[in-house]
Formats: sequence, C-alpha cells, structure tokens
Amino acid sequence: MTANTQATAKIMNHAEQSKSLNSPEHSAQIIGSILVKSGRLTPDGAERIHHKQRESNLLFGETGISMGLISNEDVQYAITKQFEYTVLKKGESAISENVVCAYHPFGRKSEAFRQLRTHLLLRWLETDPAAKSLSVVSTCRQEGRSYVAANLAVSFSQLGYRVLLVDTDLRNSSLHKYFGLSNRQGLSSILAGKGNENAIIQIPEIRNLSFLPAGPLPPNPQELLSQTRFSVLLEELSSHFDLVILDTPASRLYSDAAAVSSRSNASILVTREGQSKVGYIRELQDSMVKTGVNLLGSVLLEF
Repeated sequence: MTANTQATAKIMNHAEQSKSLNSPEHSAQIIGSILVKSGRLTPDGAERIHHKQRESNLLFGETGISMGLISNEDVQYAITKQFEYTVLKKGESAISENVVCAYHPFGRKSEAFRQLRTHLLLRWLETDPAAKSLSVVSTCRQEGRSYVAANLAVSFSQLGYRVLLVDTDLRNSSLHKYFGLSNRQGLSSILAGKGNENAIIQIPEIRNLSFLPAGPLPPNPQELLSQTRFSVLLEELSSHFDLVILDTPASRLYSDAAAVSSRSNASILVTREGQSKVGYIRELQDSMVKTGVNLLGSVLLEF
C-alpha cells in the first residue's frame, strides 16, 4: 500500500520534539516492565536483555527473542498492553478477519495501514484545525474501499483517537458484515427522520471505535445524502469524535459518492493493483478537484 503524501518542515520539528518519548530506550523500559509485571519475564532476565541490547543496538524485543528469554507472542502482548488495545483471536469474535488491524496488529498488512495513518497525521490531521471527517472513495466495486475504511478506522482507534466509522453506501452496504452487526437501523434511518443517535454502535472489542451502519435501503439514497440534513448530521458527529471516516459508494455507479466527499473535510482515493482502470481514476480525480474536494492522495492496494 502506498500513499501520495508530503511532510512539511513544521511537522518534522514537531516529531523531533516528541522523539525522546518514543525512543527505543523509553519503549524498551515500558515493554520490559510489562513483561516482568505479567510474570512472562524475570527481573534478572529483563536486566540481561537491557545489557545485551546496549551492546547489539537492537530493539528490546528482538534482543530478548534472540537470547531465548521471551517469545514473539510475549513482545506482541507487551505492545498491546503498552498502547491499551486488544488483539482479537480467530473464532472468538464476530468481527471479520478482514479487519486485519484487529487480528494481526503487528503483521505486514497492519504495518501498511500504520504507514498510511502516519501520512494522514503528518499531512492533514496535525496541520488542519478543521480536519475531522475523511471520506474513502474508489471508482468501482471490489477495489478495497470498505477494507481500507475499516482497517484505517481501527488503526486510528489503536492510536487513541475516538473514531466513528460510517457506512454511507446506502445501496450496497457491507461494513456491518465486517463487524458482525445488524443493519436494521443506521444512517438512512436518521436522514429519513426515523432514527436517532442510538443507531451508533460502540464496538466492544475495539477500544475507541464506534460504527454507524448504512441502515435499510431507502428509495432515494442520492437525495438523502445531498440534503442539508446530512451536512448537519456530519458536523454534529464530528463534534463528538476525533475522526469520522466515511465509506462511500462506488463513484462510477452512483453520484452518491460525490455528495459524501464534497461534504467531508478530506478524501483519499483507493485503487487496487491489476484491477483499477487508469482512465477511471483520472476521471474521478479531475471531477473531485473541480468540485473542490480536498483530495489528499491515493492508496494502492497490493494485497
């Protein structure tokens, strides 16, 4: 996965200021302390790892594993405790395994989402005071739009952001399946005046993450997403969450996606290697720019 992004000198200065808090030494102390307190590592073992780490200049976890004192599972356990989020296990949750950031937060795919998250932080969230809502768009179906929206939402929640994930695909909703939830009430219900904020569901297994399903298929999806009520609702939701991520319909099939992206603070364009058509992508990019959409960049799914 790649993202077209640039970092400013101002952001780099900010990163340098926080460097000491994220230094290997500081992280190693926390990980070692967690493992000792949990009984997974003895105090003597922690001291031996620290001593060896200073000699080898490796990470605490890598050093401990090479010495045979801790396992990769121990390191993952400590990191989840350090950042206070839960790792889901296969067969123990209704959440789909497609939500890789919840099941394999230290895997290759999750690392790609962390890189995308970092790009968004540096280029948008930490530089734009109005940054609250992000729409995820694509040209056609099966390009990974919902997959990216779901995992990006989880990734930000793991960083401590209070995230609301919204399914705005009122015609072909699928995000509720990612989380094993009902779609009987949702965005369409609220916009039609038949529902309220109770349709928002807090995901119990994932700290800081809430979800608003698309809701029942309405007879007038485009009209619902184009009306003032949707803009007002989005503004209200943005006041209660640190970040609102909007999964949109396929743009070439319906104009609903344009209605959503034009009302969000920024957008990212999802493409899939070997499937997305370059002509369609350029056409969508041009259309978004002409309508004033803040297009931050594109994401290329290589898996």
